[in-house]
Amino acid sequence: MRYWVGIVFFAAGAALFVAAVLHKRRVLAARAAAAARGIVPGEPGLRSVAAFREIMRPIILAFLVYAAIKTVVLFVMLDGEDVLSYFDVAGVLFMLAGYGAWMSLRTTYRTSDLVAAEAAAAEAAAAAGIAAAPAGAGAMPAYMGLPANDRGPPQPATDGPVPGPVPTNRAG
Repeated sequence: MRYWVGIVFFAAGAALFVAAVLHKRRVLAARAAAAARGIVPGEPGLRSVAAFREIMRPIILAFLVYAAIKTVVLFVMLDGEDVLSYFDVAGVLFMLAGYGAWMSLRTTYRTSDLVAAEAAAAEAAAAAGIAAAPAGAGAMPAYMGLPANDRGPPQPATDGPVPGPVPTNRAG
């Protein structure tokens, strides 16, 4: 069992590091393409989920540091060399570092602000009567996708007022 755990965790940590760097490159490329079209995304508002990610990042990173310290201390105190090697512990620590880097880069380089800026630019162009660009010229790349939990700024209701509670006659 020795060294297998370390190899698996080193592979997982490397995969997380590679995924984080590739995500950063994709977002920077999409931002450069948007900037070339004159679209500059703004900072997320307080109602955005992205703001909560920024708030939680240091807490999660502090927890990862705590988990790493606790892992090393318990490995040494409980004589973990009988079961696992130092290579295995280093693999676990590398995987925690990889997760921290992945989470941090995913939080810093997000696409929700780009999607909102693209939509705002399209609405402004439609309101000004500017002809649409050729197909695919201003579209986001297929790998970007819409974030599942950030729909952008709230939109005003267009179908009338929201109905209130139904009055009931409880006299009697």
